[in-house]
Amino acid sequence: MSIVFIVSKVINYSLKTIIFKTIASLFFVALGILDFCLNREGSFLFKLFTVLGLFFGMLGDFFLGFKYITSGKAKKAWILIGMFAFALGHVFYIAGILAGFYFPGNAIFIILPFVLPLVFIGVYMLIARKVGINFGKGMLPFGIFYLYCLSSMVFSSLCMAILHQFAMRTLIMFFVGAVFFASSDMMLTGAYFKPGKRSKTYMATYSVFYYVAQFVIAFSIFFLH
Repeated sequence: MSIVFIVSKVINYSLKTIIFKTIASLFFVALGILDFCLNREGSFLFKLFTVLGLFFGMLGDFFLGFKYITSGKAKKAWILIGMFAFALGHVFYIAGILAGFYFPGNAIFIILPFVLPLVFIGVYMLIARKVGINFGKGMLPFGIFYLYCLSSMVFSSLCMAILHQFAMRTLIMFFVGAVFFASSDMMLTGAYFKPGKRSKTYMATYSVFYYVAQFVIAFSIFFLH
């Protein structure tokens, strides 16, 4: 279904494309729920919050889909709603990672995931300005908020993987998924907020990265112990 969606997207985005996208997203939510039910080991909170993160990712997919078939204020509204849903999903991912894998006595590993994103955003905004990405005055606060949630999710998974000396397959998979997620979103901001039309290959690539991210994150629950 992910492939069907991507093909439909690059050929002719329409209402049926949103349907394909939502169905594809339902599958990674279903995978997360299935792994939750199959694996009774490990942190319950990690599994619960990860499934909630997947669910809000699905909602974000659905809402952002309307960006392509609307215009003006309605288009901006759908983007904001979709970004907020994804941001909430990242918050659940972060909560799950920290609740599931942090243990007391290692405060630096719980501080860095919330400090390093500030550095990342500063660097990103400088690069974005040079390459012509412009969120606009109305979208900028939401864009920065979303980037903070996204990068915090990446750094949270990395810090917990380091804390556990890369010995837990779940954390390694989650970090890989988080990197693919961030890569997809970096490309997506170029598509949404940079003037000009992106190529079909460009659009397909960030979509592939996104689905790899969500399915790897969902599957990571299966290996929790």
